[in-house]
Amino acid sequence: MTAPNVTLHEGESLIDDREELLYRQILEWMVPDGAILTHVFGPSTADQGKPSYSRSSVVSAQDARDWHNEPGNGNSKSTGVWAVSVDEVFEAETFAIDDAAAPLEEDRARAPGHCYVDYRQMTKVDIKSVRFLLYQRAMARGEITTTARPNDGELFVDLPESTQ
Repeated sequence: MTAPNVTLHEGESLIDDREELLYRQILEWMVPDGAILTHVFGPSTADQGKPSYSRSSVVSAQDARDWHNEPGNGNSKSTGVWAVSVDEVFEAETFAIDDAAAPLEEDRARAPGHCYVDYRQMTKVDIKSVRFLLYQRAMARGEITTTARPNDGELFVDLPESTQ
């Protein structure tokens, strides 16, 4: 691999273990009619080209999902975890960046093992290609096994009809 053309900010580093998995929380709105939307492995307008993932070397898929679903952490409930490998990110000609040590804005929380796939300098066409490739790799791998947990004060988990 040639030297990367990527901008790293304070507290960021490239993830270079090609076998490491990067967990992506699949949120309720990402699964209309029971099918995961193809664009969920790419950026949204809110994340500035840096969609959130979690490193498997730092946190388990279950712990990442549980953290996301704790009140005050995620904006929408995670219904499951899917993953891509760092090698697959490289195959898509971009980079996985660990930003767990980057400074945070006041009153903000960051998931354990937080990282992102770098879409910052891509054209719209490249974004579509990369996110679709990552979607394909994640779907081929299949869902990472996790269990829905009840919120504090609840005895049972309300499951969406599509997962019952």
